[in-house]
Amino acid sequence: MQKTLRKPVLAVAALAAGAAIALTGCSSDSTDNATSSAVSAATSATDQVKAAVDGLDNAQAQDILRKAVDPATPAADIDSVVDAADPATTAALMGFAKGSSAAGYTPDVYTVTSVATADKVDGKDAATVNISVKSPHTPQPIDMPLVFVKVDGTWKLSSDAVTQLAAMGR
Repeated sequence: MQKTLRKPVLAVAALAAGAAIALTGCSSDSTDNATSSAVSAATSATDQVKAAVDGLDNAQAQDILRKAVDPATPAADIDSVVDAADPATTAALMGFAKGSSAAGYTPDVYTVTSVATADKVDGKDAATVNISVKSPHTPQPIDMPLVFVKVDGTWKLSSDAVTQLAAMGR
């Protein structure tokens, strides 16, 4: 994620620094202060984005997703990776996992490609996790976003994401 955010943030910082230089008439002290302010603002923006998805990178999201869609995952373990306040969520995910796996959509066809901050969901920190699903029936993978939420300090697949996955199985 840092790679995708760093270039735009640095570009903004460079533009801000350039504007500050132009506005201050190239005064060395003013230029240094303006540049420092622009870099600080860009660093702050990067830190805020990073903090919003703190603890959720591609590898962790991958582990969560594959455990969630694995039909071998016991029902008792689903709650550790899914925001399942509604018991129907767990049942829907388990049904999806069994059906999709039988159709060739085994856990290894789901690959997390990126993690980005998202608007809060029901007051919980959220992240958009983009995944690529390699279909056993088509030559090109299908890309789709799923929302993960932070529940009691732990990132989990949201109930909306489970609904989205279950709809694919119909």
